[in-house]
Order: sequence, then structure tokens, then C-alpha cells
Amino acid sequence: MTQLSALIARALDDMCEYQERFTRDPGHAQVSLAGVPHALVPTHVVASDLPRELVEILGAELAPAVMYRFGRLIGLSHAAAFFADRKIGMTEPQYRVLTGPFHFAWAGYGDVQLLLWEPKLEKDFLVLWESDNSFSAREVLNDGHRGRACHLQAGYAAGWASEATGLPIDVQEIACRAEGVSYCRFAMAHRDRVSLWMRDPRLHRPTKQYKVVPASMPRAASV
Repeated sequence: MTQLSALIARALDDMCEYQERFTRDPGHAQVSLAGVPHALVPTHVVASDLPRELVEILGAELAPAVMYRFGRLIGLSHAAAFFADRKIGMTEPQYRVLTGPFHFAWAGYGDVQLLLWEPKLEKDFLVLWESDNSFSAREVLNDGHRGRACHLQAGYAAGWASEATGLPIDVQEIACRAEGVSYCRFAMAHRDRVSLWMRDPRLHRPTKQYKVVPASMPRAASV
């Protein structure tokens, strides 16, 4: 087993144990994950209704930035709680980054397939990944719209990776299923280099040209 495969197997085990501590107490109006209070929100509200309201209030240029910042705050919070609970310290930065896709999937944001895995703790940090089931893209497509939609997912990934590494990580969506392609593709990089990476041809190849490594929770059997 390769080092990355071993880390993925460990991350899956860690996340499965963690998610078993999801509880509901309607008598106290409380939903919790490992003791962290949550509130259930319909994905359509987050993916379609809220962005539309933000466009009306702030305009089409600022609305995506707000959704990105919102996702980033969620990712930061989820990562900090998970690392503290599982006692995963900064001595394991790659593992901390890799646990992100599993929480991302468990929380319902999307699944992850890794295309490029170069999480160096410096400005050359780079992770390229795709998702074929982002809830934002799904809801926008269901509404019959077209356009880049996964600002929340990009922000979430940036928040998780920033908390995991201590670096200022940004994430840019390169392509989105809501635009009519097969996958949503994201580039995760140091804030000072992300624009430079976006011009790198390695980030824009067809999926079949990468050695794709799934970093996803197991899918439930069809009923």
C-alpha cells in the first residue's frame, strides 16, 4: 500500500468513528456532531435561494465572494473541532489536509477524487481535485440554470486546508457541473500562488490523463 493509500484508509476509519457521534435531541432543539451544535438547512436554500438573495442585495460580483467566505468559516470550524477531538496535531499536516474530503462528503457538500497531490508546506502547495456530486451544482442544475455554482464548496475546502496547514490556502473552481461538464474541478493552493497555478497546463487536462485517487466515503447501496 502506498503512503497516500494508507493515509486515505486511516482517514476513512477516523471519520467513520467521528461521525458515529452524530446525535439529535429534538426536546432541546439540538443537533450535534461530536458535541458541536449544528443546524440542518435545506441544500436548495444554501445553493440557490441564498445566492439569489445576495445578488439582489450585493450584486453579481460580491455575492460569490460572500458564499466563499461563508464556506471558509464552516470549513475552518469543522476542521478545528475534528483535529481537537481526534488529537491530530500539526506534526501530521498531510493527514490533516487529507481528512478534509471525508468530512466534506459526510457533511453533504460533495465527494472528492484527487488528481494532483502535492501538499508541500510552502508556497508551492498544490492539490487538484474533482467532485461529481457537489450539492450546489446539483441544485443549480435542478433549477435549470447554468454557471459556476460551487463557491461554498471552494470556501469550505480553503478553510479546512488553511486550518490543517497553518498556511493561507485559497481554492478556485476551474470548472463546474452546472456549466455542463462532467465534474466540478478545484485547485487548492497558497494564496500567493493560486493565480499563477491557474495558468499551469497540468490543471486543465482531461480527467482520464490523471491518476485519479478516490478520497470519498463509501456510497450506500441502492434500494
